[in-house]
Amino acid sequence: MKQLSSIRASLRKYGIRDASDYAEVLIAEALNGERVASRVTKGHDVISPVYGRVEVKCRQLPIDGRIEEGVEISASKEAGFDFLAILIFNADFTVKGAALIPYEAVWNLVRVQKYNRIGFSQAIQISGAIDITHDVRRATDGRGG
Repeated sequence: MKQLSSIRASLRKYGIRDASDYAEVLIAEALNGERVASRVTKGHDVISPVYGRVEVKCRQLPIDGRIEEGVEISASKEAGFDFLAILIFNADFTVKGAALIPYEAVWNLVRVQKYNRIGFSQAIQISGAIDITHDVRRATDGRGG
């Protein structure tokens, strides 16, 4: 537990408290953007010079091998972002896949779902989706990912 505490303390220096913070750091770097400083900003986590307001959602796959790649989009996020970034981590936090999905396409899909969820494999197939896996993996260089 002392090692875990030490690791968490060193990650906090970079503004990383959990998987979602790590995802935001990687997406911001991959898009040459900036993380939004306020943790209470409604609707987006990163500002990108090319893609505008980007909401970041991530999922870490379970160690038992199940494929759970869905992320939930809260209704409160509507009108709060220009692109949704979905980042899927393997169980060891290496990057399995990452994509940017345009706002309209996200809501067109989410509105017809029982829950406000969107799966990565579904999202990457949407017209206008951009596979940014390579850029996000490059952002992990030097971070052990």
